[in-house]
Amino acid sequence: MGTFGTGPFSSDGALDFLEDLAGRPLEQHHDALQHMFTYVLANRGLLWREFFPDEVVAAAALVAAALPGGEHIQRHLAKVSDGAGMPSPPTSASGLAAPALGALLFVATPGGPWHQGWTAEADRLDAQRTADDLVAILRAAI
Repeated sequence: MGTFGTGPFSSDGALDFLEDLAGRPLEQHHDALQHMFTYVLANRGLLWREFFPDEVVAAAALVAAALPGGEHIQRHLAKVSDGAGMPSPPTSASGLAAPALGALLFVATPGGPWHQGWTAEADRLDAQRTADDLVAILRAAI
C-alpha cells in the first residue's frame, strides 16, 4: 500500500515524480515541468492512466517553491528530500506559473481528482488548504 498524504510532496507518486525529475540534468528541469503541464492540459482524458493528480500537485508545488511566497514549500521539500537527491525548485519559474496553475486547477479544485478519496474530513480540509496555498502563490506570479 502506498503513502498518500495531504501535502504537496506527501505521496509515493509525488516522490517518484520528484526523483525522476532529479535524475535529469538540471538544465532540463524547466522544460520537463513545462512539458508536463502542457501534456496534462492537452490530455485531460489520460488522467489516471498517463499521469496522476499527486504528480501534478508536486510539480505545481515545485514551481510555487521558486516564487515569492513559496519559501515554506522550499522548506517542506528540503524535509522530504533528506539528502535523497530530490530536485531543487527551478532557478527560473519564468513561464511556468500559468501552466502550473492550469494543471493544478484541473486536478485540485474542490471536488477534483486530487480531493477524491479522502476518508477523514480533516484530511480533506488539509488537502484543500494545500491546494489553495499553491493556487494563491501561482496566481500572484501571473
